[in-house]
This record gives sequence, C-alpha cells and structure tokens, in this order.
Amino acid sequence: MDLDGTLWGGAVVDLGFEGIELGQDTPDGEAFICFQTYIKSLKNRGVILAVCSKNQDDLARAPFLQHPDMVLRLEDISYFVANFDDKARNLRSISHKLNVDLSALFFIDDSPVECAWVGKMLPAVRVLHLSGDPADYPAALD
Repeated sequence: MDLDGTLWGGAVVDLGFEGIELGQDTPDGEAFICFQTYIKSLKNRGVILAVCSKNQDDLARAPFLQHPDMVLRLEDISYFVANFDDKARNLRSISHKLNVDLSALFFIDDSPVECAWVGKMLPAVRVLHLSGDPADYPAALD
C-alpha cells in the first residue's frame, strides 16, 4: 500500500508526521483512522501488509513510530519500501522478499498515474485506485 493520500492525508515529506491529516480533528482524519483500522483487521485475519511508497524512508516511517493517532505500527508491516524508485520495481522486490507470487499482491494507491503504471508493468498484480472521500476507502477495498 501507498502512504500519502492512502493511509493519511497530505504528504509527510512536506508536512512532517505532525502535519499529516490523521485524527479526530477533521472528518478526513477520522476516515483515515477507520481505513487503517480496517487494514489492521485484514492483517489480524492473515493478510500480509507491505508498504510501497515514493517517499523518504525515515520520514515515511515517522508516523508509524510517533503519530499518536496512527493505528498501524511498523510491527504490522511485513516489508517496508519507501524510496523514489519505480513502484513496479519495488513491488517485484516485495514479492521476492515475501516469497509470494506477483499474482498474490493487491496494490492500493491514491495516484491514478501510479496505479496505471503498476497495472501496465505488472498485469498479474491487482490494483485499486483509491479516490474521493477516504470514508469510502474501506468499502472500495472490501
């Protein structure tokens, strides 16, 4: 899964973990908490979680370690990739590292460009473009 715009609002590289939209202060912040709770329930049912984000690694990890409203924590993530490489390449790395076939991956991202690229380069990977209201993300993923 992607991070910025997917697990929280805003770009952590621009805002820092303190500035991302996550928490009870806004409707979108609440919606991101609900989506993370849903994703954590999938993990608790045996779904392996991985992060695939175009981001600076230390900044991308900071919300997992320091944000008080973050539901998901680093220990929930089996493999964490945050760099500025091609997401299709990073998904291949995740597949290899977790020893799962590409057809077992389900990629979620709020960027239509990234979703289209992954779909084109890795047709075996299922892709979900999350758009619109983050309150709708759990139903879209379900």
